[in-house]
Amino acid sequence: MLHVGIDVSKLSFDVAILNNGSHQNMQFTNNSEGFKALSKWVKSFTKESLFCMEATGIYGLALAKYLVQKGKKIIVANPIKTNAFAKMEMSRNKTDKADAQSIARYCKHLDDKGEITKNLFKPKSEAFEKLQFLITRLEQLDKIATQENNRLGVSLDKEAVRSIKSIISHIDKQIIKIKKVIKEIVKQDDTLKQQVDLLISIPGIGEKTAWSILAYLGDISLFSNAKQVTSYAGINPKIEQSGTSINKSSLSKVGNKRLRKALYMPALTAAKHNLLMKDLYERLQQKGKPNKVALCAVMRKLLVLAYGVLKSGKAFDPCYQR
Repeated sequence: MLHVGIDVSKLSFDVAILNNGSHQNMQFTNNSEGFKALSKWVKSFTKESLFCMEATGIYGLALAKYLVQKGKKIIVANPIKTNAFAKMEMSRNKTDKADAQSIARYCKHLDDKGEITKNLFKPKSEAFEKLQFLITRLEQLDKIATQENNRLGVSLDKEAVRSIKSIISHIDKQIIKIKKVIKEIVKQDDTLKQQVDLLISIPGIGEKTAWSILAYLGDISLFSNAKQVTSYAGINPKIEQSGTSINKSSLSKVGNKRLRKALYMPALTAAKHNLLMKDLYERLQQKGKPNKVALCAVMRKLLVLAYGVLKSGKAFDPCYQR
């Protein structure tokens, strides 16, 4: 059995084949030509193959779907698990080549434990993929709109102001159009509609936040528990301690920054209108915690609740924890 580890980036992907205890590496372009070249290279070994890559968002999606279409078995693993495996191996090198080799060994580790079947990648619906792309585009447009509004505030030239206002108007129309398309996509897909309804049952989470959580969290089956979800978003606490020095606790910020950003404004709303979040926020403030720390705790709690309703399939119950 060949165990094939793939480390994906925007323009290329590194591949390591683990065969009889030794690695062989190649790099390919992240497009259809690269996919075909990878398939041809692996086929030259004349052995059954098992592929594994990390869940890195849209960059690896096309390759994963291509391999499934070719009848290959592929695992799209939670990065938290592959990183933990690398640490367990005491891996010291951090390069694309070394990462691909580590992923290949992780692939073999799952195979040896008999955990292949339950971890195999299953392509999401076309509606879900559209949601992912459109949410990313919404974020890009929001960022451009903010930049143009900042320029508008400092521009002193009439022509420049006219140009900026024209661009802002066009962006606003695009944002409205994309939101309308997303609503229609969700409406026509039963699974997405059910998941959005579950998420917006949590006070503080609106439609747009629900879309973002689904798009950036991806496949919920990749997570075994809520702790893994908060780690994936980078809003789990990181404690630093050395000898007798004072402990320092902060956000790890090692995770999906887009998901983290999507939770910021909802956390502000939840701290005022969600009784559980409000109690948590005020309790931390009374303990002398800075507002930022209390707000991050609310972000973390919101994500835990989101994971809970998606996993259980039950709407948020404000009286459950009480």
